[in-house]
Amino acid sequence: MHSFHEVFFLVLAFFSELIGTLSGVSSSTLFVPLGQLFESIQVTLALTATLHILGNSMRTIMYWKNINWLLTLKFGIPSILFTGLGAQYSDYLSQQTFAIILGLFLICISTYFLFFNSKLILKGRWLPYIGGGLSGLLTGLIGSGGAVRSLALTAFNLNPMTFIATSTLIDFGGDIFRLTIYLEKGYLTQEHYFYIPLLMIVAFSANILAKRWVQHIPKESFKKIVLSFVFIMGVVSIITS
Repeated sequence: MHSFHEVFFLVLAFFSELIGTLSGVSSSTLFVPLGQLFESIQVTLALTATLHILGNSMRTIMYWKNINWLLTLKFGIPSILFTGLGAQYSDYLSQQTFAIILGLFLICISTYFLFFNSKLILKGRWLPYIGGGLSGLLTGLIGSGGAVRSLALTAFNLNPMTFIATSTLIDFGGDIFRLTIYLEKGYLTQEHYFYIPLLMIVAFSANILAKRWVQHIPKESFKKIVLSFVFIMGVVSIITS
């Protein structure tokens, strides 16, 4: 398996990007816990941020007209700030503990909204700031906070294209910030640079395929898809912790 682990890693990156875009949940929610089966947590975090930047660049261009700029600013500013904070402490705190806590949180809250059909009671002026800050902190710490952001965004009843466009731009600034910090910490060495052009191909192909499908998904169905994948990512986070 060792001789093919790079191939498996790239296949995982493709499906993480494809599923992440289709479900509105960040690709890192799947990529980070499973990527550690093939590379170290440090390399996985750095390459996850790289994949995010490449994928977000693609989606920003593809969905530019669908961005909700007000929500982007409200979510994005605290997300960027707290992503930087989390990334600074990413090598001090227990990845396993945070992965388990995150997994339990995602399972509980997604189950509640899926089966009890309740609206998010925290919906209000503070929700974007809380959702953006918490997702940013988790993204910096354990490389996977997109599911929290997606949960918060479901409260605003966005259509699939606007949901993906807005989530993408919120994520963009934080990914650039955390990748800079990861590189300063030496998470990515020259022996792993070969992944970068291959991840460009992964990001391009996965997003082209995803856009063809997402245009045909009704709003209510999309919301259920998001919550279902949040639940699955919660289970994955616990199992692989």
